[in-house]
Amino acid sequence: MRKLSCVSALLFICLFVQAQRDVMLDSFQRQLSVAKTPSERVTLLGRLMRYAASSNPAESDRWGRQLTEEAERSRDRVLIFKSLMYHGERYTYQQQNRDALAKSIDFFTRALDVARRNKLDKEQAGALLALGSTHLALYEYDKAHRHISEAFSLANILANDSLLIVSGNAMGNYYLVRNERLLSLRSYLNSLRLAEGRGEPALLRNCYVNLGRFYESIEEYDRAIDYVQKSMVQLALMKQGGEAYNRAQDIYKLGALYTSKKDADMAVSYFEHCVRLADTLKSAPLKVMGYTGLLNQYLRGDQPQKAYDYFKSRPEIRQYFERMGMPETIDQVYAVIYKGLGRYDSSEYFFNRSLARYEQNGSPFMRMAMWSAYADLHKKTGNNAAAIAYLEKTRTMAQSSGNIDWQQLVVKELDTLYARSGDFRKSYEAQQQYYQFKDSLKKLGEEKDLLQVELADEQQRQARLDKEKAAALERKHTLQYMGITVAIGAVFVLLVLLGFLQVSAGVIKVLGFFSFIFLFEFLILIADNKIHHATHGEPLKVLAIKIVLIAALLPLHHWLEHKVVHYIASRKLKEDASRVGFARFLRRKAVKPSGEQ
Repeated sequence: MRKLSCVSALLFICLFVQAQRDVMLDSFQRQLSVAKTPSERVTLLGRLMRYAASSNPAESDRWGRQLTEEAERSRDRVLIFKSLMYHGERYTYQQQNRDALAKSIDFFTRALDVARRNKLDKEQAGALLALGSTHLALYEYDKAHRHISEAFSLANILANDSLLIVSGNAMGNYYLVRNERLLSLRSYLNSLRLAEGRGEPALLRNCYVNLGRFYESIEEYDRAIDYVQKSMVQLALMKQGGEAYNRAQDIYKLGALYTSKKDADMAVSYFEHCVRLADTLKSAPLKVMGYTGLLNQYLRGDQPQKAYDYFKSRPEIRQYFERMGMPETIDQVYAVIYKGLGRYDSSEYFFNRSLARYEQNGSPFMRMAMWSAYADLHKKTGNNAAAIAYLEKTRTMAQSSGNIDWQQLVVKELDTLYARSGDFRKSYEAQQQYYQFKDSLKKLGEEKDLLQVELADEQQRQARLDKEKAAALERKHTLQYMGITVAIGAVFVLLVLLGFLQVSAGVIKVLGFFSFIFLFEFLILIADNKIHHATHGEPLKVLAIKIVLIAALLPLHHWLEHKVVHYIASRKLKEDASRVGFARFLRRKAVKPSGEQ
């Protein structure tokens, strides 16, 4: 049960990964005091309610009541919809709490009803996507798929690219938890292509975050890290507020990925960076998030004594969870640490306290993790009957989740425990199931290999398309340069011909003026491309070269234009040609420079 125990070690951090942030609530209150419209007040109250949820639930409830009152008084259906969505989002932050997720679904359902009754199509799609994501967290896959599919269809009908991008990512999330990795990747990549066309940082960030999660799921941690860093680049371009807090979460995520990659030094570095940034922002939730990352790193590294010492040295962690009304999380930490230290009586005491709360309102994933960890404790103490009972509960939940990894690990432990208990029939059944799951995982492993082939093919295809696009662009530019050259030649031929016609000197001067501008601007255009390529666009170098170039070309331009236009306009060209004949005149003009030399 090694893997399951690690999973359950510090699952309480999932709360933070969602949307934990502590903001300058005073600043928002000041903005609220000067807000003039109901829309502004609803938006600010929604922020206050959600942001306070990570540090002071009672205060969050107070802002939530004001939000509801403000929206209802406005009688604006869009604002009523928004207030309900804000309430639903607040409860999704508590992913470990089944009751909170149920409240979230209730608010999203009410928001969806408002959108449908008032024909708010875009808002309806948003509510459907929120419902789909929440049902995924509860392993209610049929409901999740129905809601996400409906949102995707609505986005197609509306031809709304932003909705199509978000819906595509939500569908990718659904396929990912259902182990449909190829479909998941296609959904993510389709959304990314649309987002790249839009060029909006928020949409691109959403795509990169989901692709990072995808690569993490197939244990391609380096690729996952790449996408997290790409999402951080887009975050720096966003101006929606709270970017610094999201950056701290991204840094924490990088630490978690390096933990999975078993690079302890880099993981600790990022977690410590998260703590320092949270300290700068004066954000208690973000600081606790960094602390839990470090604590989890010690537990993953089989250092229970170091984890215990660290937990005791950071009273902020305990104080925060007490303030948030989550004592079961503190008990969970002690239970796992004491189990690692071999203090089984203390571990069982804290497991019982923690499980009492999780059984009451824990999410399916949290209950499954706690049952498996508690079963591992009973296995260590020799209480096989209790271990089997908790593992059977874990197996039932794992079957409903569709997670084959969990099911394989559970039946492997059941095989051992039933054999110890003398129940060889059930041991054999568990053994057969283990090999079935092993075959299924092998097929998924083969699918992973196929996925890598497809990823490589996709990269090659994209490289080929980029090369073809670059070649097409080069051909287009070459044709344009040729066209400009022909046009310049034609203009100068026309200028020369005007010297043989009875036209005013003014016409010749005007055409000469524009002809030489055309010629020298073309020369500067060619020089610009060469200069930028040679200097890599470095401003100081470009400026210096252009000053020298203009200083040389400008006098030449004026002198050459004056001489040529004056010569043609003075009729000397026509007189010289008529005296010797036009053909001989052209030949003489062609050889005269060499004869002079």
